[in-house]
Parts: sequence; C-alpha cells; structure tokens
Amino acid sequence: MNTENEAIKKAGEILDKSDFIKYLEIEILELDDNHAKGRMPFAKRYCNPFGTMHGGCLNSLADTVAGSLANHVGGDVNTIEGGLSFLEAARNTEYVYCIATLKRCGAHIVSVDVDITDDAGKLLDCGNFNFFRMQTR
Repeated sequence: MNTENEAIKKAGEILDKSDFIKYLEIEILELDDNHAKGRMPFAKRYCNPFGTMHGGCLNSLADTVAGSLANHVGGDVNTIEGGLSFLEAARNTEYVYCIATLKRCGAHIVSVDVDITDDAGKLLDCGNFNFFRMQTR
C-alpha cells in the first residue's frame, strides 16, 4: 500500500465515526501533504426546494475534505472558521467534488483553500477553511 492510499484509509476510518458524514456519503478520493479531493453524490435528499444541492451540504463537503487535509498535515484539528462563495448552483451532475489545497500549516492554525466542482469540472463554489491544531499528537 502506498503512502497516499494509507492516508486515504486513515481519513476514511476517521470519517466513518461520524453518522452525519456517512449520511452525506462523503468519501475521500485523494490525500497527500498538499491537497485532498473528495466527493458526495448529487441526490434529491440533499437538495433545497428548488432542486439544487443545499448550500449546507456543499459547506459540509468542503469542511470535511479540507478538515481531512488539515488533520493529515496538522494532527487533530477543529474547524475555527470556514466560508464558501456560492458561484453556481449544483445541479445535473452525478457527484460534486471538493478539491482542498493547503495554504498554510502553522504552529496553531492550518488554512486550506477549497474549490467545489461538478462532474464536468465546472467551478461551483470556492472558499477557505481554518482549523485549530489541538496538539494531541
């Protein structure tokens, strides 16, 4: 098993402890020291009354994927703030994807940029999440 596969497996074990993340069917596809990629299915149960994916689901996807990267590089972390700019509604796609890129891993704070795309790679949302390193390692 290569290092990235081990990191993905460890992230999956952590995420499997959350019924909420399991309900959203979020999975980590890629994970290394600089980026992570995850996805969740587009499904009616995750949509708002207008038939597009609810912003809370998209925010949860971003927080989960960014948090997986932050945990990988910074140990145990908690989200201290995060935000998304909703640029385009998520619709007509099998999955929505989140690509998280490490911005900075400091002594106390890990900062991660995120982009959310559809199956065609169209940018739907972008944002940033910051995490507090709990220093338990």
